Amino acid sequence: MNGIARIHHWVPQCYLKGFARSPSKKAQLFVFDRNTQRTFVSHPSGIAGERDFNRISAEGYAPNYMEDQYALFESDLALVLRRMWKDRIPVAGEDLNLLLNLISLLAARNPRMRENVRDFSERVIKQMMHLSVATEDRYEATFGRAVKDGHVAPNPEVDYQSMKEFIDGEQYKITMATTRHVENELHMHESILGLLGHRQWCLLRAAPGSGGFITSDHPTCLIWTQQRDRGFFSSPGFGLKGTEVVFPVSYDLAIIGLFERIPDVRDVGPDIVAHVNGVVAHHSDRQVYARDDKFVFMLPDGRVARGADLLRHLPKREKTDGR
Repeated sequence: MNGIARIHHWVPQCYLKGFARSPSKKAQLFVFDRNTQRTFVSHPSGIAGERDFNRISAEGYAPNYMEDQYALFESDLALVLRRMWKDRIPVAGEDLNLLLNLISLLAARNPRMRENVRDFSERVIKQMMHLSVATEDRYEATFGRAVKDGHVAPNPEVDYQSMKEFIDGEQYKITMATTRHVENELHMHESILGLLGHRQWCLLRAAPGSGGFITSDHPTCLIWTQQRDRGFFSSPGFGLKGTEVVFPVSYDLAIIGLFERIPDVRDVGPDIVAHVNGVVAHHSDRQVYARDDKFVFMLPDGRVARGADLLRHLPKREKTDGR
């Protein structure tokens, strides 16, 4: 295993460098950790990564095949990002395609999404298991067929009553293989990317003295354009009108995507910067990244706060392994 990368980043380092004081090998980011309620300084290599996050087990493919493919993508992406940071103009064609791929990947490939998928699968599987032991006849039919088909090894010590007690107790957790997660993410990425391609995109350029934009470990933000009570149907979707995708590109650039016609570029001051930063901070999973703590962000009630007070206004998230 010598020479094979084991720490895989779901947020590319080449992207995170755009929020550091210097996008060099010595780039440093100011990190706000919601779970520990602490701040610290880190190189991009030390954050938004997890051991073997993209490692797969599939016949005909090396374990690091997907990580190597993402590395090739990020090599091309890094060139696009550096041009954007330098020229500060909207991108088009293949450059826009690479940027939209980044936005889509960051929406589909992250620990929060993996836990959501695992949790949903666990609830479905547990419900099916409860149904399978609802009666002894159903248990015999279900598990007897599983043994006959070779999915379960026969075990005379496990009878109906012991199995029912085990399933009803729910003292177990359903896990998903990383390979399955990667497969799901590729399907989600393809669907999200197609929808992003139908949006109009506006480049926001932060004015000097505005404090600049921040980013996070979950930087693709999907929100309703108008905030109001929608009852049960409260979650926005990438294909729904009346929604916008907010995505920070660097310390002084961000883009928003709508289905309605919008200008290609807009210079914005502290008020819009604070709004974008508030959205980004709210959508973060565990960590927020910035050049320093001098930025501004908007609270849900419309008040503007300073970056130094960010953790005071961010509730803790449930812990996700590996970060």
